[in-house]
Amino acid sequence: MGADADGRPELLPQLRLDELLAELQSRLQAVLSARDQMRGLLEAVIAISSGLDLESTLRRIVETGVRLVDATYGALGVIGDGDEGGKRLAEFIPVGLSEQQIERIDHWPEGRGLLGLLVQDPRPLRLADMATHPASAGFPDGHPPMRGFLGVPVRVRDEVFGNLYLTNKRGGGEFTEDDEVVLIALGAAAGVAVENARLYDAARHSQRWIAASAEVTTALLSGADPGEVLASITTKARELSGADLAVLALPDEEGRRLTIAYADGEGAEAVRGLVLPAGQSLSGQVLASGEPIASADFAADERAAATARAAMSHVGPAVIFPLGAPGNRRGVLTIGRRHGAAPFPQADA
Repeated sequence: MGADADGRPELLPQLRLDELLAELQSRLQAVLSARDQMRGLLEAVIAISSGLDLESTLRRIVETGVRLVDATYGALGVIGDGDEGGKRLAEFIPVGLSEQQIERIDHWPEGRGLLGLLVQDPRPLRLADMATHPASAGFPDGHPPMRGFLGVPVRVRDEVFGNLYLTNKRGGGEFTEDDEVVLIALGAAAGVAVENARLYDAARHSQRWIAASAEVTTALLSGADPGEVLASITTKARELSGADLAVLALPDEEGRRLTIAYADGEGAEAVRGLVLPAGQSLSGQVLASGEPIASADFAADERAAATARAAMSHVGPAVIFPLGAPGNRRGVLTIGRRHGAAPFPQADA
């Protein structure tokens, strides 16, 4: 810095002063933005913790993440069991896509590419351009273009429940380190909210099963027609388990064959009346052993009767279990979901 003729310091050049003021304003703005972001995070934690319904809680988590980091799109990928003991995305909850955009997408992500990387290695990942990452596998047909990416795991205790994905920061900028910190904090809070919602959902689900069992018992004790009761059992099993199809097979007197007498759901007409050989069917094995059997892909399971596989070609995950107490098994109930659906939880089985 120089001095004038009287020895007084010269004023900083106007340009330098403008730069300092701009930098100060930028820092103040960053502080204010961080403060607003933290306030938003606290409000978000309260909001997502206030609900007990699991489905609405999961969507609220994604919507909150999108708002906190100013993203265009967001999604929560729920992790489930895949083939050969691996992991995959069993459920995908998107936010920010219009109905038209959703209709144009060929299929939801299944856990490959970057999303699969976070499934296998659940650590925060922030990228300026998704396409530059070695694990990037592109997008399904019809998927809108995405560039900036921020993903963090959502943990429920020691279990990784899923991953929160945010893309395309509004205004064309990149996700910042502060965005990552906020989203990690949201993921931690989301884990608590998910656990609470799952416990509530499990309790409510258990109550529905108990109520259904009581209803069936009351009907039997009151002298209701057994056929009506068995039809009701088949329908309730499908509804309560979230299955696409439920069938009830009854054995003949010799126990050599089973006939599907009751069916409810998708494809029920095609299987009703089908006769299964006890020695060459999953239903026959369950009738003989009294132990339930789970099948990852019923239509391709060679243990199942060929006629059943043909008639139930749309069924993937299935559980086959006996109807009645040990030593008094009256039939075999099969519940199945369409190909690509999540397996039945152990609690339902």
